[in-house]
Amino acid sequence: MLERKTPLVPISVIKAIDASSMFARGDTVLVAFSGGPDSTALVHILDLQSERYGISLHLAYLNHRLRGRESDVEQDFVERTAKRLGLPLETRALSEEEAGIVSARSTEAQARAIRLEFLKSAAKSVGAQKIATGHTFDDHVETLLMRLFTGTGPEGFAGIRTISGVFVRPLIETPKKDLLKFLSDNSIDYVQDSTNLSSDFLRNRVRRHLIPSIVKTFGPHAPSKLASFSRIVTAEADVVKEMAAGAYRDARCEVDGRPALLVDALKSMRPAVRNRVLKLALSETGFPEQGIYSQHIASIAALAVSRNSQARAKLPGGMNVARKADVIVFGGPDAAHDTYPPFRCGLMVPGQVPIPFTDLSMSARIVDVPAHAIPANRTEALLDADVCLACGRELIVRSLEPQDTFVPLGMTQRVRVAKFLKKRKVSQSERLNYPLVTRQDGKTLWVVRQRIDDEARITKSASSGLLLSLRRVQDT
Repeated sequence: MLERKTPLVPISVIKAIDASSMFARGDTVLVAFSGGPDSTALVHILDLQSERYGISLHLAYLNHRLRGRESDVEQDFVERTAKRLGLPLETRALSEEEAGIVSARSTEAQARAIRLEFLKSAAKSVGAQKIATGHTFDDHVETLLMRLFTGTGPEGFAGIRTISGVFVRPLIETPKKDLLKFLSDNSIDYVQDSTNLSSDFLRNRVRRHLIPSIVKTFGPHAPSKLASFSRIVTAEADVVKEMAAGAYRDARCEVDGRPALLVDALKSMRPAVRNRVLKLALSETGFPEQGIYSQHIASIAALAVSRNSQARAKLPGGMNVARKADVIVFGGPDAAHDTYPPFRCGLMVPGQVPIPFTDLSMSARIVDVPAHAIPANRTEALLDADVCLACGRELIVRSLEPQDTFVPLGMTQRVRVAKFLKKRKVSQSERLNYPLVTRQDGKTLWVVRQRIDDEARITKSASSGLLLSLRRVQDT
């Protein structure tokens, strides 16, 4: 084991931590540990510097079970490393069903969504104030190039930020070669993920082919210059972001419970501010910021100047943005989606499941809540766990059926869900596949994005809450 005052820790890591005041004394830091070279270096560096910053470490590992024996070897390495360093470890392995779903769908996107949910849940479980990930300078440059060529605005060209909410990235200014040298100089073992060698993934192609070509053409300092340009653009984008926040408040309204923007207000905005306002509206609907590309913004902006007052813009995942006279309304699936067949899938608590035929996923976890607490957004529902789990720990996520009824929160009369949605101005095409969360006995718990059942609300007698979260699966 290394001595704690070793001089071999890359100075770029210390500079990144100090420049951003990344840690406060007394912080518990959950470290995402996969056993690969980057996360292994991160664990050892933070362990060496824990006394300096006054932090305590807790490791977290998620076994996706996508690489057979290799995944088991990886988990064994992680557990042995945690034991050798004397650090506590949180682990979770996907069930065969979950692993099969991830493998059958967009692996990178689905795996990332599950990983983020696991890290957030683990951080809450151990009382961690920060979650440290092993993103490096190389990852940052790769992300910049991927976003540049797939389409992004100035704020997207920020790449991977040093701090994003509870997530911190101490290695973001450190090249991978420096981390490999750190590991080699200190005789620290790590494992290799064989999928990092596959050309099936865009990031691997950027890493193995595009960046070497750029370095060969423009010289070895090209990646650093790209990152420097990113910092300049990001600083200016932050100013536009502040301006856009005010413009968004002035232009925002609602139509049938969905966010909307006034056309005249959009026309009066400068393009940079207007584009950011449109992104804010998309984000409010749950559309992932990483999935918003320049062509999406251009198609929505065109609605404001279109002579067709009923024009529409179609976005990935069935997102529909429609011009309705003097407003542009965001949200709701495209009408073409009424051809989708009925769907039904199980949701274990805790757990997560993709919603068939969409790019959405539903997660569930047990939480401690105060009496009468209700989430204030349309993508989360907080219910009485005892009521929800009365028939077992598996809930059902399925499409609406004609006989479905519930007692909307705040009401006393039982109503048909279809009739309730119609009164809420939900279109007929959307009602055909509308998602519900139910118990195994068929009791409706949440009409998604609308209302929970009044009998499942949090009361003073509730021992714990069940938090249901609807999220878009993000491709990165």
